[in-house]
Amino acid sequence: KQISNNLKTIQNKIVFLLFVILPIGLIVGSAVSNSIILLINLLFIIEILKKKNLPFLIDRWFYILLLLWFCLLANSILIANNSESLIRSFGFFRFILLVFAFKYFMEQDKGSFKNAIMGSWFIIFNIVTIDIFFEFFNGSNILGFSSEFNGRIASFTGDELKIGNYYFGFILLSLCFFYKNFYKKYQLFFYILLLIFLVSSFFIGERSNFIKVFLICITFIFLINNQNYLKKFLIIVLFFIISIVTISNNEFFKGRILKEVIEPIKQDGISKFIDNSKYGKHYLLAKKIYLENKIFGVGIKNYRIASRLPKYNSNENLDGSTTHPHQIHYEFLSETGTVGYIIFITFFLYSIIIGFINFFKNNNPYVLSSTLFLIATALPFIPSGSFFTSYGATIFWINFSFLLIKK
Repeated sequence: KQISNNLKTIQNKIVFLLFVILPIGLIVGSAVSNSIILLINLLFIIEILKKKNLPFLIDRWFYILLLLWFCLLANSILIANNSESLIRSFGFFRFILLVFAFKYFMEQDKGSFKNAIMGSWFIIFNIVTIDIFFEFFNGSNILGFSSEFNGRIASFTGDELKIGNYYFGFILLSLCFFYKNFYKKYQLFFYILLLIFLVSSFFIGERSNFIKVFLICITFIFLINNQNYLKKFLIIVLFFIISIVTISNNEFFKGRILKEVIEPIKQDGISKFIDNSKYGKHYLLAKKIYLENKIFGVGIKNYRIASRLPKYNSNENLDGSTTHPHQIHYEFLSETGTVGYIIFITFFLYSIIIGFINFFKNNNPYVLSSTLFLIATALPFIPSGSFFTSYGATIFWINFSFLLIKK
């Protein structure tokens, strides 16, 4: 009844539908997800103008995000000096609107709107999970898609290897929904579901995203309550047993984990392993670019241009020309310099501190989920996608939004 009252107008029904299909839009492609975001933002603007209610104007977070936007614009205009950078920086404003659209609509009707959205996302996430298992055991997903890279899972993304990032972005939100609504009655099933999600993330074959998923999920279950420690440790043990069996009986995982990671680390140590890896080559290239552009970097989206220059690229670099450094810290340093790096890292640290303060005060699992996602995103050394791409940015700002939504 509460949900039906909340969706009584056509506009609210459209908004509800757009929120529901946003994760699907991400899987289909950036053009679709960006269109959905623009529609949500447009309806949000219409709603607040109609009600003459502009709550975000008195919210400190609006001005924090606005400062980030101005920094990106200044970098694009004064440093990058190319149209793609300016378009990307100018378009960042849509994420500011999206954050406050999330906050506004998710707080409607005492949170019933939010619960209905999260329930829909939970169903979508489980469909993707089933599809990942199907592709792992059959070689192609339910729709017949298969990855061009042997052993890697693409699921509904087809020939794009983005499902690992999607899984990283929505796993805790899905667990939060189940925890909030069903944990008291179905505690055991919650931990079984967690185990299934962890195994699914492992099967995808993306090492960096899996590491992040594992860390945030384990931290989540130990912080969310101080009960059922035996079940928690049992889930971890069962997961490692399944992982070991999988690695032992699968040549792809044996190569990816044993030959490409464990054996080189044993032989050369972690430092040399990172330096000699393909990501280490990218890090070295980004470091060279930063050292010659320490203050403001080479500009947003200019890393791909700078990486082609002979003074940075050498035989030591792996296919030196690349779109981004594959690590968020090196991306900030090389493209925004020391000034931009300090601004972004300050934003991350402040958000994480506020997140933990709010979680320990209100015990809201969604706030914990958002905070842990921010920490995992900012982890050093672990490879990551570009922070400034539409796909990665959408997932990031969706998760960030839950830091601001009131319980």
